This record gives sequence, structure tokens and C-alpha cells, in this order.
Amino acid sequence: MKRRSEMTLAERIYLPEILKGLVVTNYHFVRNLFLHTAHVFGLARGRRAATTVQYPDERKRYAEGYRGSHRLTLRPDGAVRCTACFLCATACPAQCIYIEAGEHPDPHIEKYPLRYEIDTLRCIYCGLCVEACPCDAIRMDTYVHPRIWGFDRKDFVETKDLLMHRSDVLATKGREGNMEEMQAWYQEQDRQVYNPQRPELKTYTGRSQPQPWAGQDEEQGEIPALPRHPGGHGNSPK
Repeated sequence: MKRRSEMTLAERIYLPEILKGLVVTNYHFVRNLFLHTAHVFGLARGRRAATTVQYPDERKRYAEGYRGSHRLTLRPDGAVRCTACFLCATACPAQCIYIEAGEHPDPHIEKYPLRYEIDTLRCIYCGLCVEACPCDAIRMDTYVHPRIWGFDRKDFVETKDLLMHRSDVLATKGREGNMEEMQAWYQEQDRQVYNPQRPELKTYTGRSQPQPWAGQDEEQGEIPALPRHPGGHGNSPK
């Protein structure tokens, strides 16, 4: 940002800068309106107007500095690098990180996390946990945005296995691997919701409509989501 002494006269008056912004905004509005109208009549097909990204069929490529979902980094032997020092949970302003520490089998390492969970419904993705970690055990370079699909609040709690799995995928499939897995999971969930063999899931797609159990004392049981990834790390507690 420029200091006031470095601004030109036009910038200090502000009005010319406001007019320049209005010119840019109206240019894009008129251009897109013209192109969309021309596309309706089959004209100017080679020129694309600004449109909403039709996710998940198409998506924008995130920048290298994108602050995405978390992952737990791994040691060369595949074990989690985290030492359960609780600095990330202490630094978290949303208090969305839960850690349960246990004694590490390696005598040279004092502790490791038996459980490491992040409640993504509370997380504000500020990155303070990454800055606070003294051993580079948690990062946000997965190039994956937070999940937007779930049948229960606990479906949005990311476990230690999932956080470690993202590091495996990043190492084997590259930066697009985690996004591809998440999109495949979304598509499978969508197929299951409209699967005639699982009619109980349809109650979650029409919550505004009267439900057959309305007024009854019995509560609707929880419906589990599909596993987010095949397999997992066997060193986490069951």
C-alpha cells in the first residue's frame, strides 16, 4: 500500500480511482452479457464468458500458496511425525484440535498421538497450528478445500488416519491426488443417496418435508457415511 506522500493527486482525490473501478466492473458486465447472449444464438463459441465454475465437473486449480485441508506429515518409516506436544491445540483460536497422547514405543521419542482429530466445522483455517508446530508435523498444503458433505456432525471430524492418509496420497499421486479422491468420494456418496437399496438416506435430502417418524418418541438412528479412503494406518487405536 502506498503512503499518502507517495500518492498522485488523482489518487488522493479518490474520485478518479472510483471511476476507474466502475469502468472495469461495467466492462466485464457488458462483455459477459454480450457473450452469453451470443452463445444462446450459437455465435462466438470460441470466446468464453465468465461463468460459475461447475464443480465437481470442472474446478479451478488452486495456487501453490493455497491454505487447504490439514495433513499430518510422516517419518521415513511411515510413522506420524507428531510428538503430541499440544502446541498446535494451544495455539488454535477455534479450539478445534483434540489430541490424546500416548507413550511412544521408541525410547528416543517421548510421546505420539493416539488420537489426533480436527473438527472442521469449528476450524477457521488460520494456519496458526502450522506455525506453532516445532517439528513440522502438520501442514495445510494438500490443495483440498474443506468437505461440504456429511450425514452427521462427526462426519466432519478429520481423524488421525485421514490426516496421515493425505500425506501418503501427496507422496504417491502428487498434488492432485487428494482432490481426485475427494471428488470420487462425493460421487459415490451421491450414488448412494439415490440408491433404491438405501432408502433411509433419502430422509436426509428432504428434511423440510414431514418425515414418517415425526411426532414419534423414537429417534432416527445415525446413518454412517462411506469410508473416505480404502485401508488406513494400523497403528491407531480401534
